Amino acid sequence: MTSSQQSAPRPEHELIPVTLTANKRIRPRLHRLTFYAETFRTYTLSGPDEFFGLVMPQAGQEFTPFPVDGINLRAAVAAIAEEKRPDLRWYTIRALHPEESTVDVDVVTHGDSGPGSRWIRRAQAGDTAGFFTCNELWRPTEVAQLLVADASALPALRHILAYQEEQNPAMLRSTDVLAVITSEDEVEPGLATRWETSVRSLRIIHTQPRQEADAVVAALRADYACAPGPGYVWASGEGELAKSVRGLAVNEWGLNTTDVTWVPYWFYGRARP
Repeated sequence: MTSSQQSAPRPEHELIPVTLTANKRIRPRLHRLTFYAETFRTYTLSGPDEFFGLVMPQAGQEFTPFPVDGINLRAAVAAIAEEKRPDLRWYTIRALHPEESTVDVDVVTHGDSGPGSRWIRRAQAGDTAGFFTCNELWRPTEVAQLLVADASALPALRHILAYQEEQNPAMLRSTDVLAVITSEDEVEPGLATRWETSVRSLRIIHTQPRQEADAVVAALRADYACAPGPGYVWASGEGELAKSVRGLAVNEWGLNTTDVTWVPYWFYGRARP
């Protein structure tokens, strides 16, 4: 596997037709999708948390490529006639397998509450979709870093750790990891077993839904009360969680906004734009 191959951000984005080859349920609400496209044989990731737009055709329809105006994918989708208009959601790549021309994507589902969850729960091998290429958000650093993720962002966090292990394993010794979990049904097992001896610290918090932000901020304040704060922070997951960690890092630890990457993967009560 060469899932952590990396290059500079690509200058142009493209909409790649893909075929689903597997839809494996790792946990009751965690699916691992494997998409095939010949393009993936020579594809190079821009970074380990590279995200992409998944364009999902309506039930009973095949994906049909359409022109994309620059990187304004939302506008291109909205311009399609309603009876043929696909749905669009954003996910991160879990692993790239160029030797197989495939990518793996881990997705947390929540019943039929949204079009992405609904499509993924029913998708079968042979179904087609569109894969709109984007870029990474986490950046390599030589300073002490903090990685914060909820269940939706844990696949990206695992990929970041794997990338560092491959490219700069010494960096793991100055990496603190904080995961917040509201249900084991959404989480791939083995995070602590796999990584707790490689990173400086790894902590998993279990809390109730809608309490993630408060739980994480309280834990981080306690963790860094008697120690220097991190020099770089990556916080991803529910919007209020990511925003709260950013506020803590900037307002209390004094980090520059450029040293904080906060990524709202989703929001309670509404779809991500």
